[in-house]
Amino acid sequence: MRVCVLGSGSSGNCTFVEHGSTRLLIDAGLRYKDTIERLSQIGVDVSTIQGILISHEHNDHIEAAEPLARNFQVPVFISPRALDYSPSELHLLPHYPIAADVPFQIGSITITPFATPHDSVDPLAFALRAGNTRACIVTDIGFISENVRERILRSDLLVIESNHDLEMLKTGPYPWPLKQRVMSNFGHLSNEALAYFFTEYFDGTGRRVVLIHLSRQNNHPQLAYVSALQALEKKSKDTSVILSTQDEISEMIEL
Repeated sequence: MRVCVLGSGSSGNCTFVEHGSTRLLIDAGLRYKDTIERLSQIGVDVSTIQGILISHEHNDHIEAAEPLARNFQVPVFISPRALDYSPSELHLLPHYPIAADVPFQIGSITITPFATPHDSVDPLAFALRAGNTRACIVTDIGFISENVRERILRSDLLVIESNHDLEMLKTGPYPWPLKQRVMSNFGHLSNEALAYFFTEYFDGTGRRVVLIHLSRQNNHPQLAYVSALQALEKKSKDTSVILSTQDEISEMIEL
């Protein structure tokens, strides 16, 4: 399996996944032209994408879904409740309903959605299995619940948000109601909360961890990186940490 984060943050999220001839996008929140351009930069023709998996209905996860589906006949896989809150144009295009804990197959990849705590109508993360490899992609999550914790263990690759540094958020420019939302159990995951998971619950099996959805205002890439790396080293010296940003494509991760 190959995984590449095309971009991640409040301005748009999109991750490319490939196994053999199967090619998928996890979310399509970048701008339409940017999605095509970034796929081109990694040598992928957008017309070869076989499915777009939508985690939830917020615009930074679905912005390009409708034009991609319409112009390239790419089916969208989305929760019916999330679809109800998505742009009406998306309802008219080919889409398939998905639900937490109900696996489905696209080509050679088996996808199992699972529920996450976030302030959207039916938020999902995705566990992907192909051959002997397993990857989990978890974005926009207020805290790592027991359900999420169980799902993301025993993964070769974990792509997970490390949204904010708590002190930067508390002293930063956001209005207090927005700070409360971000810090809530249905907001976004802090560096500190992710580090606690790695220290207390990480099983040490994952070879790669990719940090996504870093806030530009309330985080710094080096803070997120050091926080995760120091916590991971207590459980495993073999797990590498990769940073994903809004404006740059991540490295292509080979599993």
